[in-house]
Amino acid sequence: MSDAGSGAVAGAGASGFAGQSVAELLSALAARTPAPGGGSAAAVVVAMAAALSGMAARYSDGRLEAAGDIAEAADRCAARALRLAEEDAGAYGALLTARRPPESDRSGASIVARSAAIDAALAKAIAIPVEIAELASEVGRLAGALLAGGNRNLAGDARTAGLLAEAAGAAALMLAELNRADGGAGS
Repeated sequence: MSDAGSGAVAGAGASGFAGQSVAELLSALAARTPAPGGGSAAAVVVAMAAALSGMAARYSDGRLEAAGDIAEAADRCAARALRLAEEDAGAYGALLTARRPPESDRSGASIVARSAAIDAALAKAIAIPVEIAELASEVGRLAGALLAGGNRNLAGDARTAGLLAEAAGAAALMLAELNRADGGAGS
């Protein structure tokens, strides 16, 4: 099992969401900008759920044989969720940029290139929230294993992790559907 006191998320000292304080993250989400938005928020919530699962797993060693594996998996999920938060903000921004009408070149080649850029950006703006939802499901499974066999004193944390993962996964799927149906109206 990983060090009982560890739980550092890989990349936690990095730039972007992983390097922001909670206050900075909330400020970025509240700003009058299209991204970060709901997808990034959902991914950060998945990271929080994974972190809670990691903590509950670390307190479950000696009680749950798979506690070490669960803690390590939770750490990987938290790090991946933070990367997805960044990717989602970038993908949605790229979609908005691709959808902006060209200022001058309206040739047939330009229209075709713009259409291809929109299609590629839209595909990414759909795929990333789907990946966030899949990751949320994985974190929910980890939390469920902890709730079933982990340290009973952390049952509330494991249950909170499961609920957060469930909500974030539902939000991410809804955003993917909005992007698919509206050609990028979600975030």
